[in-house]
Order: sequence, then C-alpha cells, then structure tokens
Amino acid sequence: MKNKVIFSLFMALVTVLTFACKPQQKQQNEDAVRIDYADTTNWYSYGDSTKSADVFYVYPTVSTISFVDNDSSWFANITLPEEREEANSNQRFNKMLYGEYNFYAPYYRQMIFDTYSQPTPILDSLAQIAAKDVNDAFQYYMMQYNHGRPFFLMGHSQGSQMLIELLKHGMTEEQRKLMVAAYCIGYHVTEEELAAYPEALRPATDSTMQGLVVFNSVTDTTAIGMVSCGDVVGINPTTWTMAPDTVPAEFHLGMAKYNETRDSVLIVPCPTRTYLYKHNTVCPDLDPEMVFIPAYEDKFPKGNLHFADSWLFGGNVVENMRCRLRNYKN
Repeated sequence: MKNKVIFSLFMALVTVLTFACKPQQKQQNEDAVRIDYADTTNWYSYGDSTKSADVFYVYPTVSTISFVDNDSSWFANITLPEEREEANSNQRFNKMLYGEYNFYAPYYRQMIFDTYSQPTPILDSLAQIAAKDVNDAFQYYMMQYNHGRPFFLMGHSQGSQMLIELLKHGMTEEQRKLMVAAYCIGYHVTEEELAAYPEALRPATDSTMQGLVVFNSVTDTTAIGMVSCGDVVGINPTTWTMAPDTVPAEFHLGMAKYNETRDSVLIVPCPTRTYLYKHNTVCPDLDPEMVFIPAYEDKFPKGNLHFADSWLFGGNVVENMRCRLRNYKN
C-alpha cells in the first residue's frame, strides 16, 4: 500500500513537471520563429491605398481554444484555418466600421485566454512573442504600404495591449509624426508606464489632439474588472475629455452593429448617460447583462462592458477619427 501511494505521488509529480516544462519548451520554439509579413497570407487585409489615411488594426483575444487542446501552447496557431476564421469575423466587422480608410490588419500569434491565468512574470514574457509579431507587421506596413500617409492605430483588449507595447518600444519619432491617434480600447495604462515612457505614451486629453486614446466602460462602479483597474489615462468617449461630469445621453452617437440584411455595419441608437469614475466610463442606463458571460465573471463581473467596448461607442469613435484627422491635416 505504501509503495502504491509513493508511486502515485511520483506519477503526479511527473505530470506536473511535464505540464510545466512543455509550455516553456513551446515558448522557446515560438520565440525562435518570425512571421514573414512579406507573405500576404499573413495579412487579413493589406489595404488598397486609394484613401488619404490608413488604419492599422490589431484584433482582440478571439481564440476559443484552450491550453489543453492546443498542444500545450499558450498561443493561437495562425496557420490553422479555424484559428484564422475566429479572427476574420472580428476584422471584417472593423474593416466595415472603419471603411473610410485603407485597412491594414495582420494575423499574429495572440495569447489564448488561458494565458492570462499565469503569474505576471510569465505572462509578461509570453506577451513579448505576440508583441514581436505586431511590431514586425507594423514595420513592414510602414516600409511597404504606408507611403507617408497619416494613420490610426486601432485595437481592442489584447490588440490594444500589443499596440501599447508597440508605442513604447517599436516606433520611431518619424513614424510617430504620421500617427493621428492610437485608439487602444479596452486596456489600461499605469502611472508607472506613463512615467517610464512620457514621449511614447502621450494621452490625448481632448477631441482633436494627436496621442493615445484609451477607454473602458461599465454600467456601475462596482463592475470595474482586471483589464481597466489602475488605468490613469481613460477618457470619456462621448466628450473625449477626462472631466468627471455626467454627460447627457444625446452625446452618445450610437453603437456599431452588423446588419445581416445589408451585409454592413450600421450605427444604431443606444442612448446612455455617461460619467468617468477612476478613468472608467460609467454607463448607468445600460443593462448590466448586456455582454455578461458567467464563465468569465472573475475577470469581467456583471456590469463590466469589456466585450462591448469596441462597438458600444462606434458612432463617437468614427466621428472623432474624422475630427482628429481634419485637425492633423490642418
């Protein structure tokens, strides 16, 4: 009996060590690979260059595969059609929403959702692989596709996380001059990051200036989740200011919604008052069940609108992009 117990404990330890070592080996393998962005199959869209400004778009966490079912990898495999298809529906929606601009959107080895359960040092190390892909794609875009046009950076959730890394580590001053704004929706910037990267992370504090634009939304102040906790640059997307005042519902210009009949994205009414609380935009008139997913309640409690942030203020974002671009050109 004693031998059986010892053997069982030994096998359990082997299992734990195997589970711990496989992702580390996988990470090393992933880190050694570079995605070839000269290959157009590694882009969802690489623009038609007929419009006067560009959008460089990075999609959020869309992979539904788990660690266990992913050959013990923390990353989505972008060579698999099913993994690309999960990204495509999101990118197609946003290409329609931002159809006034040339749309550039690379595939990248995004971290799967399970990755976010890892301790911070491990998570930060894994994030650098996804960030490297986004940086490589952006540099290729600047060299081969941009041709001196003004551009917007656009992202949501993990996409915004990667764009913030790009702003901190991957952009030259000349590239920065062409950037109209970086809409890093559904993520956060900390006080420490602002202090460490004062030139790279310059928050836009009004509706016209160049810089970093961040916003996260909730229906009440108790629903702030892990993604926006500690944010210090969040702006109210109905006024594009950091004023705490309650803003009337008519300032909300509508949400973006896919219309299956027309195969297009339309801006439809969704009136709500808004106000800022700890740099989160509170929308007290919206249903807290709106995008609530019980399986993710620990990270996104009921009333947290993270899964709606990229389209909830669609009308405001589209109009604000026009405003910032006009000001940039003038």
